[in-house]
Amino acid sequence: MNQEITSRLEADLFLLHAPSVYDFRERDDMLFAYLSDSDSVNVTSIYEMYPIGWFSIKQHLADHGFDTKIVNVASLMLMHPDLDVRKLLERLEAPIFGFDLHWMTQCHGAIELAAVLKEAHPDALTIFGGISATYYASQLIRYPSVDVVVQGYDTLEPVAELVRRVRQGRRDLSSIPNLLYKTGGEVQSTGFTHKPATRYNDARNDWSFYRDTLGAGPSASKLIMTLPNTGCAHDCGWCGGSRFSYRNIMGVRKTLIQKDNELIVKELRTMGEAAKHTSIYALQCYSENKVRMHQYLDAVKEVGYNSVFFEQFNLTPPDTLKKMGESTTAYIMLSPESHDPKISAAAGRGTYTMAEMEAWIPRALDAGVKGVMIWFFIGMPHQDRQSVLDTVAYSERLIRKFGGWDALPLICPMVPFLDPGCRFFEEPDQHGYRIFHRTLEEHRRAMVEPLWYRRLNYQTRWLDRRQLQDVSYEAIARLVEVKGEYGVLPTWFCQAILTTIEETRQLLGEMERALVLDSKLPAALRDEIRSYNRKILAYSSDQIIPVRRPFGGRWFDDMTVPREMIEDIVQPRVAARCAGAAV
Repeated sequence: MNQEITSRLEADLFLLHAPSVYDFRERDDMLFAYLSDSDSVNVTSIYEMYPIGWFSIKQHLADHGFDTKIVNVASLMLMHPDLDVRKLLERLEAPIFGFDLHWMTQCHGAIELAAVLKEAHPDALTIFGGISATYYASQLIRYPSVDVVVQGYDTLEPVAELVRRVRQGRRDLSSIPNLLYKTGGEVQSTGFTHKPATRYNDARNDWSFYRDTLGAGPSASKLIMTLPNTGCAHDCGWCGGSRFSYRNIMGVRKTLIQKDNELIVKELRTMGEAAKHTSIYALQCYSENKVRMHQYLDAVKEVGYNSVFFEQFNLTPPDTLKKMGESTTAYIMLSPESHDPKISAAAGRGTYTMAEMEAWIPRALDAGVKGVMIWFFIGMPHQDRQSVLDTVAYSERLIRKFGGWDALPLICPMVPFLDPGCRFFEEPDQHGYRIFHRTLEEHRRAMVEPLWYRRLNYQTRWLDRRQLQDVSYEAIARLVEVKGEYGVLPTWFCQAILTTIEETRQLLGEMERALVLDSKLPAALRDEIRSYNRKILAYSSDQIIPVRRPFGGRWFDDMTVPREMIEDIVQPRVAARCAGAAV
């Protein structure tokens, strides 16, 4: 690779994924606490996974002759602790830079990163999109670092037209639908009219870039995600992607928009032979009908994917169970949210009882399903501390009955935010919630609160924010103990997790006492916070197999910026070592 190539990267559009907190590497005044991101997926509390919809944008623009490059700045900052972000942005050349505000986790980092980008490229256009960007569009556009907000759940056509015009040297955006933009400091709106009812994200995602990427951690296997639809057929009150939320945010009646099934099949084929060493997390397949689901399974079998994790809201029927077992090594992820049917129903589930689930599990296993994962949630209506602990006691019963891995119970808190636009956020009094942060700026400020319970934008009538934090650690610690007692996880392994939980709780307590007594954190404690953050943000993990995984090899880790360029812009900082430094 010659010097010219490594000195800069060019594109028509760069899509930049920011960390949750832009300056996380320098923070010694807030704790990136273990479990403060729930540890339910293989990411850190920097939330370094970008929206999978970016692949559709990239492919759609490629079909129109434009080059889009995805740069995961958050992942790069974790992997390369001394990376100079400003110098990285200076090496990127494009007329337009896009930022995701899909979920609220990026509300601090994305706006801050865009501000740095504007300093490096003052003439470039900064555009934002996503569910949260759509909900807060009128507030988001007011930030100096934001030039355009693209509203909607499918923005392929508006973004393509925007890129086309800017590439032609035109900045008149008035006839492009779904935009808020600024002209001479004044906010302009083009209306929110582009709302496709069919052929959602009409582009084939291309996973070929991932074929030869080496996996990270204890296994060399790869993991990709598939998303066959947007919106939802279900109406969970806490979810920003629910039926209520889509009607509220997107202004549509039809809330489940499906992607063309042939495009999904073509997408699965792009992994080629690497599929044999690849797992799939099948997002939102719970909203798929039987015909589409079975076509998907046929494609999984044809291509030869190693395993698939299926999200299911109902107890999967026998014929689909059988087809899952015949198609791949299949795992089903259920989320009743609580063992208590009243709480489960209030959370948007309640379609089956625990007795029905326990009777169904052997049938699923007999049909060839490898295992069932059962997720419980903390932060639901009617759920108090005792109810959470009763859920843990029920989880022990499941482990005792099924041995652990055949039916693996897991529990996590709803953090950091109740999704703006969801039913509980919009109608809190009716469901027993209190909302602390309403505006976009209030959420941005909350993201840098020292204690993670203060970052929460909600509490319930049954659990206040501090109680929610405390019972989360209490419940997860007890479930880890149970898994050790029954041999689901090695005893030494469980002890290491429990030690981390205890260390975290003690540090949170010291921080809270200092803030209450002196309204500030002493220097010695800040050193301890910095050291803790470095350790926690040096790896990723999840509750399913809670091992410390090194960064790199995940589908969303950055694979765009050449290593030669990274090495050229690393700037060691002795005084303030960053949070992602190896321990």
